Amino acid sequence: MMEIRADFQKLFADHETEFLNYFDELLQIPSVNGHATFMAPFGIGPKRALDYVLQLAETMGFRTGSAGDAVGWAEAGPTDDPEYFGVLGHLDVVDVENDWHYPPYQLTQVGNMLYGRGALDNKGPFLSSLLALYLIKEQGIKLKRRVRIMFGTDEESGSRDIPYYLASQPAPAHGFTPDCKFPIVYGERGLVDLTVTLPITDGSTKQITSLTGPFDRSYLPDTATVMLANGQTVEYTGKKAPSNAPDMADNVIPKLAQDLATLTGTTGNFFQWVVAKLADQYDGHNLGLDFSDEASGALQLSLYQAEVKSDEVSINISMRYPISIAEDQILTQLKSQLLPGMTVTVNRSFPSKLNDPDQPFIHRFSKIYQADTGLDGTPVTTTGATYARAMPNIVAFGPSFPGQKGIAHKGDEWLQLSDWQMMMEVYYDCLLAELS
Repeated sequence: MMEIRADFQKLFADHETEFLNYFDELLQIPSVNGHATFMAPFGIGPKRALDYVLQLAETMGFRTGSAGDAVGWAEAGPTDDPEYFGVLGHLDVVDVENDWHYPPYQLTQVGNMLYGRGALDNKGPFLSSLLALYLIKEQGIKLKRRVRIMFGTDEESGSRDIPYYLASQPAPAHGFTPDCKFPIVYGERGLVDLTVTLPITDGSTKQITSLTGPFDRSYLPDTATVMLANGQTVEYTGKKAPSNAPDMADNVIPKLAQDLATLTGTTGNFFQWVVAKLADQYDGHNLGLDFSDEASGALQLSLYQAEVKSDEVSINISMRYPISIAEDQILTQLKSQLLPGMTVTVNRSFPSKLNDPDQPFIHRFSKIYQADTGLDGTPVTTTGATYARAMPNIVAFGPSFPGQKGIAHKGDEWLQLSDWQMMMEVYYDCLLAELS
């Protein structure tokens, strides 16, 4: 069991009420991506969160700034240092569905559990890094290097905020994003998001009146409803999970595909193909996509949306593939398995990101993490897609500890108070080692 070090426990205890109040105030801002408007390129909610943190950082005595109303920062250390160490979190959150037992836009504490949208992804971990630097500052420790705690507003919708930052600001010399898992992550698998479409010319889609559900690329759906032309309505229920954790989901799309495969015509053929090639497996083996490597593991396949229109049917697939595999290999193999007339559209694409695990700061942080937690600090890879793909010289580091998976992007998102303290201790020690 991880234990908070006594000296840090006292530091945290002196500020606990204050820190939890900041946490609550930030969660109360529903910072879901919205329509661009004046001085708010990603909507009013993310901009309100940005303004809140800028004001908080100023109150704490940090130098602050922002780029394009998209990314803000709190800075400390020598002003004449040409380089800086960076920590990059995000303030935007995914939307909420009807799967919450606690108010999503406030911090609810139940014993050691903290609930709220953004508690883990990523407001809580971002705050832990900012507050770790604040604790260093409050002790009067002189920093030998410049540091920026940066906070973006569009990570969940494609990291479109980072170009705003890089247009006017230099990238950090190196740093981390607290938006993945522990220990430190040196590689992120490739990600490709696809739509497979089949045109329908025989009128067979008329058998389906509607197919609806809470479909979103960030998670695998737990509900869907199909209305058939014969008057039958079928409701499907399952278990939601983030799109990078298909093994933790009870995905409803394979269930509805199984039923729709009994329809006649080309529409039935399409869903028969979905069942045969995609359903009830998430390593791609029925498509011949069961690639894997020793460093990053197996390919991961997630079905997150099905759609029926008058003249076409389609399925949306998210795939996260090993760092040794190229996207072209994925697409070539997939296309060899398609039915005649099927087309593939690439909706978004991120190649694998691989950093040198032997960088000195990665070694330092791995040792600090291991010393603080008592857990193995060997650097790892991830299926996640973080700011490390968009911001140069950044790797992912925290916040989820080993065994914690499938918490974000669904109802009752949580973070343990003890884990918040431990990640803050780890970040505190790493920042001290890097800057003082």
